[in-house]
Amino acid sequence: MQNSSAFQFIAIDQIHESTTNPRLTFEQSKLDELAESIRQHGLIQPVTVRPNANGFEIVAGARRFRASQLAELFSIPARIVELDDAAAMEWQLVENSQRVDVHPYEEAQGFQRLLDMPGYDVAALVLKSGKSASHIYARLSLLQLIPDVAQAFVEERITASHANLIARLPQEHQAAAFEQCWRKDWNDKEPHLLPAKHVTAWIETNLYLALADAPFDLEDIGLNPAAGACVTCPRHSGYNTSLFADVQGDQCLDGLCYQAKIAAHIERELAARPQLVQIETTWRPAKEQRPGILPKHSYRELDTPDNSDAEPLCPNTKSALIVFGRHAGQTIAVCTDDHCPVHDPATAARLAKQEADNPAPVMEPATEEETEEAEEQRRADYEQRRKEHEAEEQRREEERKAEFERRQKEYEAERKRREKLSRARAATFDRILDNAPVMFTGAHLRAFLRLLVHIDPYEFLEEVV
Repeated sequence: MQNSSAFQFIAIDQIHESTTNPRLTFEQSKLDELAESIRQHGLIQPVTVRPNANGFEIVAGARRFRASQLAELFSIPARIVELDDAAAMEWQLVENSQRVDVHPYEEAQGFQRLLDMPGYDVAALVLKSGKSASHIYARLSLLQLIPDVAQAFVEERITASHANLIARLPQEHQAAAFEQCWRKDWNDKEPHLLPAKHVTAWIETNLYLALADAPFDLEDIGLNPAAGACVTCPRHSGYNTSLFADVQGDQCLDGLCYQAKIAAHIERELAARPQLVQIETTWRPAKEQRPGILPKHSYRELDTPDNSDAEPLCPNTKSALIVFGRHAGQTIAVCTDDHCPVHDPATAARLAKQEADNPAPVMEPATEEETEEAEEQRRADYEQRRKEHEAEEQRREEERKAEFERRQKEYEAERKRREKLSRARAATFDRILDNAPVMFTGAHLRAFLRLLVHIDPYEFLEEVV
């Protein structure tokens, strides 16, 4: 052992890693980079160790120690400190919490180890680590993950956003939520990870459903006789506020029962008010849509509340019941005309421009000396101008409709053309794959590289074949 004023050089075979270090995973490529730097410049920052029966245990600097082993150093600079187990764990926690690359699950395990020791609580962790209480609570909640989800998180198959969303759920629902993280499309060999917002949407629809937003009567026992009324059901957060102190509002925890009550409420409303327009507020494939129901973007939701006794704002204002999607079961007011002059700003602007370009005729006021013949002539002139104005308006409307129909036909023709090209392209790809050589010759490779440079998704395939 070589002495130094600031630290000591210790033989690397006398140093071993700590079993309580929160950090368990190290990226091999980063270790290799650090090892190469140590070979060229040496270990600039000493590790921190404490003596024990087996030599020296690392308190801080496990990554530097591993890189020094890769660099095949005989000894490394170390600062020796006298620490008991609690103080050593505290040092390790603080040292790792200041690093940006420590895994959240490992950080949570470090927090929990300290909490298991006497004299430590969340307030003490806040003081010693410098992290906020909300950060610590969020990390500790990750320890509630079921093993399959925790393993996927540690292996970074899901992100921290996915893990935090699932960790807040009861463990009996976590497996179902974990399945919602993935989707396998028709061209996927393996399921791919979806953004966390998809999991959030699934949780909002199936779990932690706000009873304040329920479209049905919470005291109605007839919607689901087996479950009874919501106010007396034990499967909502308001039934045990101590257990769900962190949950905002009164939440239903039984998504299947909640959805069953919404379905029963919708059937009851349609039976009582058959004149209701049925709408969907969330897009879904056409083959899944029910006939007679207006899909999303086929109506305009109005800001005015639904009131069947009030005078409608336009002839196409209807009372509508949401039968699928967000706010299912609620009744709202909608306008079913895409070109309503009252509710469609584009139509209103077009009509205003037409009025400015071709204003409606106004009858001239009568004079004091007007005779009966003059009055008749004035009225006749007005009727003639009015008829001409209406004829012009009708002509412009017919031109507009004809132009719209022409554009629709062009759009449909273009869509069919693209579908035909897409089918032909898919068939050509199949032929390419069926007849592809096992190995490329020089001619094959030159043709392939040329096509990559001058790629045209519709034209190059026949040349490949």
